[in-house]
Amino acid sequence: MWSRLKSVPIEYPLAFGVVISTAKTSFSDLLVQKVVERRENIDWKRNAAFATFGFFYLGGVQYMIYVPLFGRLFPNAAAFAAKPIREKIKDIRGLRDLVSQVFLDQCVHHPLLYFPAFYCTKELVMNQQPDIHRCLMEYKTNMKEDLIALWKVWVPCEHKDTKRMFFLQAILN
Repeated sequence: MWSRLKSVPIEYPLAFGVVISTAKTSFSDLLVQKVVERRENIDWKRNAAFATFGFFYLGGVQYMIYVPLFGRLFPNAAAFAAKPIREKIKDIRGLRDLVSQVFLDQCVHHPLLYFPAFYCTKELVMNQQPDIHRCLMEYKTNMKEDLIALWKVWVPCEHKDTKRMFFLQAILN
């Protein structure tokens, strides 16, 4: 049975990513509500917004970005990630591709796709009368703070260990 379970992510990577992303995103919000915010009652509408975002964007859209798109744009990334650090330092092309991946992910993908999709998903799920313009204005107001928080975590992670980072982002996000 264990060998069959281990093969699921390999045989069905998109479906696996969608299920894991949905569960992980919903659970993360539940954890924040109960432990960090110490709420008595769960805000299930908010949790539905996170689960919906996890399902569609993190599970589906990001899979398409990180696996087929980045795979085509950076065909040598897996070989670079598998190299020991001593070889990576000497691999100028691999280092250039690494910086390009981080730039595309952090300065194009997240500001122009990820955050607008998050704010729009939240708006569509949480409000009776969704207003896309309002949610995009909210993102515009929060953009600097959101991006700085993102970059504090992911830029160092992407530089430190691309092999684990891209696997985790592709599968768990």
